[in-house]
Amino acid sequence: MKYCKKCLMPDTRPGLKFDDDGVCYACINFEKQKHTDWEERWKQLEKLCDKYRGCNGDGYDCAIAVSGGKDSHFQTYVMKEKLGMNPVLLSVGNIEWTETGWKNINNLSDSFGCDIIMFHPNVNVARKMFKKAFEKLGSPTWYMDYLMYAYPVRMSMQLGVKL
Repeated sequence: MKYCKKCLMPDTRPGLKFDDDGVCYACINFEKQKHTDWEERWKQLEKLCDKYRGCNGDGYDCAIAVSGGKDSHFQTYVMKEKLGMNPVLLSVGNIEWTETGWKNINNLSDSFGCDIIMFHPNVNVARKMFKKAFEKLGSPTWYMDYLMYAYPVRMSMQLGVKL
């Protein structure tokens, strides 16, 4: 087993890769962030939002893929409250929601006044795909993971949302 020379993350973590010096890409990215000009990056984001704000009339300015967690709340807060965008929130429904999960996703709409469009996958197909992905790939969540990436892109295109 290999370990990252900086953080000691083992190579048993799915998707973990190392550079030639034995440092994982997460550590390399973390170091890069220390040298990022965050004020300049914020200006770039403002400029990008200025380009798309109002481009769909009274419609959505941007789309945000959300799960209901802290990252979803933060992204929605920044786009809606800080940058004045009118986002549509796009999500893939979980097969078995927890009470907390439902509260979190509903809190996004309630707190920020945003529409949420959610895709609820066919439960029978999802169960079959979970089993197949586990047997063939060793990753039972592969199906849901890819739905979470593909659905927001597809829906944004259908809605004509460019950002």
